[in-house]
Amino acid sequence: MTGQPPVRPGEISDLIAWAARLSRTGPGSASPAEAAAYLAAKADLLERIAAARAAGGWTSHDITAAGHAAAGARAAADTAAGRLAAAGHHHLEN
Repeated sequence: MTGQPPVRPGEISDLIAWAARLSRTGPGSASPAEAAAYLAAKADLLERIAAARAAGGWTSHDITAAGHAAAGARAAADTAAGRLAAAGHHHLEN
C-alpha cells in the first residue's frame, strides 16, 4: 500500500458524516449505488489507515487490527459492488 496519500482528519469527518446521513434516512433507503460508494470509500480509508500504521511503526496488534478492519470493509464493498453490477448498475454514487 505504498504511494497512498496520507489520511486527513477531514476525510474521516466526511466519512462519519456520510454514515450518519445514511443511517438517518433509515435502513435500505439509500440507493444501492450510494451504499456501494460509501462502502468503497470506507474500505479505501481503512486500507490507507492500515498502511500508515504499518509504515509508522505501530505495534503489531494495532497493525493487525487495522488490517482486519480494512479487509472486512473491502469485502463488504466488493460484495455491494458485485450486487450492483449483477443488477445492471455500473457506476457508484457519492
